[in-house]
Amino acid sequence: MAKLHIEYNKNTCIGQGSCVALAPDYFEFEGSKAILKESDDIGKGIYTLEVDSEPETADALIEAAKGCPVNAIRVIDPVKDADIVGNKVNDEEAKEVIAEYDDAKEFVVDDKGYFLIKVNNEKNNIEVAFCNEKNKIVLKVTGEKPLDIYQTILNKEKLDIRMDHAAYLGRELEKAYIALKNNLAYVQDDELDLNKKVSQ
Repeated sequence: MAKLHIEYNKNTCIGQGSCVALAPDYFEFEGSKAILKESDDIGKGIYTLEVDSEPETADALIEAAKGCPVNAIRVIDPVKDADIVGNKVNDEEAKEVIAEYDDAKEFVVDDKGYFLIKVNNEKNNIEVAFCNEKNKIVLKVTGEKPLDIYQTILNKEKLDIRMDHAAYLGRELEKAYIALKNNLAYVQDDELDLNKKVSQ
């Protein structure tokens, strides 16, 4: 049997749900956030649970903690009094860099092609086309959310583009989404004008 001490911070939880999927015997949804079943509330949104379980269950709890994108779950070995999965970010060996970029000097065209992005206010969606040569569209993707669109383009359709081009796509999709939700005029590559509404 494996002894574990689980510490769960409900305030940190964003409801992504990997803990519920990986360790359903211990986590479930309550509204938009997860809860640690049969745990003790020790205050400030922290819940704890002592677990004495089979190795398979212990592994599921450890994987749930590792899978949490916001470090809301901590798993402690009570015998060794040591973290198995910690919730503190360690930046002691991190390299620190000041971000700099000169678009006029450093911009490189992606030889695989380019994107055309527009907002369709009538259909309440974002339309993306990819051209592999001038004016030749080879892929069209329509969606309502940036995440759906770029995941479809990059991971489902496996469009082979430069990393900075993929980052550009995410930036433009987020701008298009903000414009769509706030009835703002969207022009690809231009900064959003938060005062410029779409003409009726």
